[in-house]
Amino acid sequence: MHLLYSLITFIFLLTSKITFASQWIEGNTVIIQGLDKITARIKTFEVNVSQTYKFGVLDIFVERCVFSKPIFKPESLAYIRIKDNSDRLSEFKFKGWMFASSPALNALENSVYDISILACKKVNKQSEKSLSVLPKERMSTSN
Repeated sequence: MHLLYSLITFIFLLTSKITFASQWIEGNTVIIQGLDKITARIKTFEVNVSQTYKFGVLDIFVERCVFSKPIFKPESLAYIRIKDNSDRLSEFKFKGWMFASSPALNALENSVYDISILACKKVNKQSEKSLSVLPKERMSTSN
């Protein structure tokens, strides 16, 4: 009986790990929204994973982003490091996961800027290059 119970538990744990592991898709681009509280301007920008984007005095570095498969509840997460360069110390003001569905859950606490993620997506860079080449080729063949 103990062996049967152990076998059922093992099968349950194995299948649950596979289900949870396959729920997320790795993305390569994060759509971020930044608010400058002094000028009251909102800027939406895209940051590639493993790249830094400068927003005011902040350096936003995206380490990783994932999003849920279409069959699950829509959700995007990004692991972000934000460095504040306003003073000589230039220290990390934020380091952690941000959630698109709950921006207040784990947000940047800054007196001047609010940063939140809107979405994580996977951009196929190969198709972008091929699409940008096509119009030039068409133009050269028509002349």
